[in-house]
Amino acid sequence: MTQAPLDSTQVRQTFRRWTLSAAVALALPASAQDGGYPQSSFPDTPRAAPRMSDRASIFFPPNPPPLGRALPKGAPTAGRLAAPAELAAHVNELYYPPLGTRLATKALPPKLRAQLDQYRSAKLALQGELRAELDRVRPLEPAERETALAGFARRQAAALAGLENSAEQLRRDLIVSDQAWGALRQWHLGDKDRRGFSPVEIAQVMRAYAYYQNGLLPAQRRLLREISIELQAAGDNADTAASNQPYLFFPPEPARVLLPDDIPADVAAKLALYQTRKSALKKELYDAVHAHDWQSFAFLRGNTLKALAEKQTARLAELEAFAEEIRRGLAVMPEAAPIAERTPLPPVLQNRVAVLLRDIGAAQREAIERVEAILAKTRARSLPIQSNYRFEAAGLKFLVIPSRFGRGAGSPPADLTAQIAAIREELSAVANDYGSRLAEAINERDAIRVEVTRSLNTSKADRVDAALGTAMRVATARETEDVYREYRVALFQPGLSPEQRRLLFDGVVERLEMPLPRGELQPVMRAATW
Repeated sequence: MTQAPLDSTQVRQTFRRWTLSAAVALALPASAQDGGYPQSSFPDTPRAAPRMSDRASIFFPPNPPPLGRALPKGAPTAGRLAAPAELAAHVNELYYPPLGTRLATKALPPKLRAQLDQYRSAKLALQGELRAELDRVRPLEPAERETALAGFARRQAAALAGLENSAEQLRRDLIVSDQAWGALRQWHLGDKDRRGFSPVEIAQVMRAYAYYQNGLLPAQRRLLREISIELQAAGDNADTAASNQPYLFFPPEPARVLLPDDIPADVAAKLALYQTRKSALKKELYDAVHAHDWQSFAFLRGNTLKALAEKQTARLAELEAFAEEIRRGLAVMPEAAPIAERTPLPPVLQNRVAVLLRDIGAAQREAIERVEAILAKTRARSLPIQSNYRFEAAGLKFLVIPSRFGRGAGSPPADLTAQIAAIREELSAVANDYGSRLAEAINERDAIRVEVTRSLNTSKADRVDAALGTAMRVATARETEDVYREYRVALFQPGLSPEQRRLLFDGVVERLEMPLPRGELQPVMRAATW
């Protein structure tokens, strides 16, 4: 019996149901979904909670935004648990968390540093070749362009396969077993806890497995990131779930997009089938991770996740091929103009807003670089001090104090007070320079505000604030226009290989310059409440 193709409205309704089922079904314990898994014969032995100073800092990357979303501008994180600035160059890599811990603990050996630099150089070279080829074929007709890109994909295939193998080896080599995310964790999915596990807790486990668990395919790691994002956006009903996460995940995941309403019926039907097949793979993967996390002494049973990787390899490849068919179907549609806000300000004022945002961002980045260089010198001298800094509305604030000296810790150096005073003086110079630039920015902001009041012929503060907010979003969107064009190519240009799409998307995420999230200490016990 032949099934009638779905129209675009049916696809959207179906997607809303998938969103709800993913959020609800994945949040349930495995035992509630399919009869449960056998109890472990080796229950965990409770351990004393480690001291906070013994817990490593774990850094996870920001989630890439959906295609076209305006990004807020903010200062890079600073102070305690701030992500090492060097991580920005590796923001979409699967070795990001263990590299972050290595950098934060100053424990990156020269050999690993050399391997990392070599990998980075090779990747940048391949990205440059790919972008040059995309520029070359842009004037061609769609069919000619796809053929040319397919040929280029074959020429890059061996180098890209080697690059992805190098990334996986780096991921494994960078991990320090007792500094992994779950090394100190005393709770596991499936534990008999009346409270159950919140979607956020489950999302944390899925995310950690994506980066730390051996035996998984790169495609499975990306699916685990997708599952984690869905769980974080889970809702109590279909409307809430669809509102929280209305986007379609499409390779290279975790890329997301909102498709137009007028998709051809045959493409809509293929999208529905694609989602069904992908959901089945995600459900199997979720269940396997849930079971593996439940089983204490899992090494005695072998790596069940490696077995799942072997089982899913062919189906994941088929899913990639099916996504290429969908791209060809979407390629016949005219490229939609990006949906963008219109600024309420005249061009001269809009340009002043854009320049103001760039100046503030540059001032903050320069201040952070100078502060980090000063603190790096203190760390190199192993001075027994504690330091912290942060940006506030009034300027750059910092704190430098002696470390506490406990029994047996020895006495502080005789000249420590003088050294702390010198460090404070250096930091004060940075804070003063930043304060001067901030004062100039505030004066310019106030001047722009006066001009906006005149331009809109209003004295209502809320209307002026709304206009300035819109102008800032427009300025940010214009800065990312070229990057999002490359994002669209990575998603929808037929002819590229899956490896090339991932290579291009990595570059997109890096160029978006999203603020890097702060680190989090290794988890030990569960929180008292959700």
